[in-house]
Amino acid sequence: MKGHNRKRELEAECKSEEDQWVRDNQDTKEVGRMKKPTVTVLIPAYNEEKTIADTINSIRQQTYSNVVQILVVDDSSTDKTDEIAREGDAEVIRTPSNSGTKAQAQNFALPYLKGELTATIDADTILDVEAIDTMVLRFLKEPDIASTCSFVVPQVRKNFWELGRTVEYIYGLFMRKKTQEYLGIPIVCSGCFSLFNTSLLQKYGFKDRTMAEDMDLTWQLLAEGKKVRFCADAICFPKDPDSWKTYKGQVSRWLRSFFQNLSVHKKDIWKNKKLAVFLYSYLIEGFMGVIFYALLLWSIAFPPTQYIVVTSPVSLIIPVKAIMPLLLLSSVAIVTASVLYQGHKLKISKIEILKGVPCYFALSIVNCCLFMEAFLNEWVFKRRLEKWEKGH
Repeated sequence: MKGHNRKRELEAECKSEEDQWVRDNQDTKEVGRMKKPTVTVLIPAYNEEKTIADTINSIRQQTYSNVVQILVVDDSSTDKTDEIAREGDAEVIRTPSNSGTKAQAQNFALPYLKGELTATIDADTILDVEAIDTMVLRFLKEPDIASTCSFVVPQVRKNFWELGRTVEYIYGLFMRKKTQEYLGIPIVCSGCFSLFNTSLLQKYGFKDRTMAEDMDLTWQLLAEGKKVRFCADAICFPKDPDSWKTYKGQVSRWLRSFFQNLSVHKKDIWKNKKLAVFLYSYLIEGFMGVIFYALLLWSIAFPPTQYIVVTSPVSLIIPVKAIMPLLLLSSVAIVTASVLYQGHKLKISKIEILKGVPCYFALSIVNCCLFMEAFLNEWVFKRRLEKWEKGH
């Protein structure tokens, strides 16, 4: 009898918590009438013994109380990832052998998902305490959406690579991602933290035909008319590259995956014309960035003050040595102002932002070089990237 009484008490407590959550989040009448859905958190992991405990702990600290499952899919790690995850009271499943890609590891876990919604989180990412709560609210306001993506801020912001990436994320998410959200086409639900409708996730799965399964899935959803949203207030903190080796590996994989996905989806993205236009504008922007920095470096390195572009029937003379530095200074001013504004909202110090701005522009030159390398490898020489390296 005591056991039955205790069970009823626990059920009453859960019901009370659920009702309180609904009352706290009655932004609309529709949300107020809905009960909070169950959530599974899926964490793919390979040799993540140094970080996975913090990731699991950040999930345990969420304000959203209906996380019913923390599922770690251990891709045959050779360290103590499995043991540490179990100590954090996570459910752990292990692949029979190392699958080689995050896509295959996550697909292995799909039959085990218990929640109505599934959050995918990298094993080195920490969540803001209200991150899942914020994501779920978006699903309640728009029950027909397929997935939502988050605002990303580097967990550590100390050296050149981390500071540059901080400015890159804040500026990119603040300017570009919000534009994509306005148009209804956030182009990547990042693997570091996104939330999916579980039934749709199980239906589509993660494809291993490219080296960016998150980009691939997002484009497929958008091309087929599914709704994808960006939650600027749902913040996650991944561990970003802190050295040239890991930075080059990660950015090269992202860029080469972009070209791979354009090849895979070259026809179906036109089902969503806004998506197609946006993606090809990014492609053009990549080449324009290469041209811009090439001209900037040329104007600094060589004495001629004019660059002549011949267009029939007239010749256009552009004073490169004067214009290029002015364009750069205006870009610096725009980026700095935007990132300082958004950084204040994120409670990131002005010193970190100001240190990060020159790092960001230096990395922009590096990224242009990596963009051309990716283009040549994937589309010109057909040297397809097929190996996922740890740390990237």
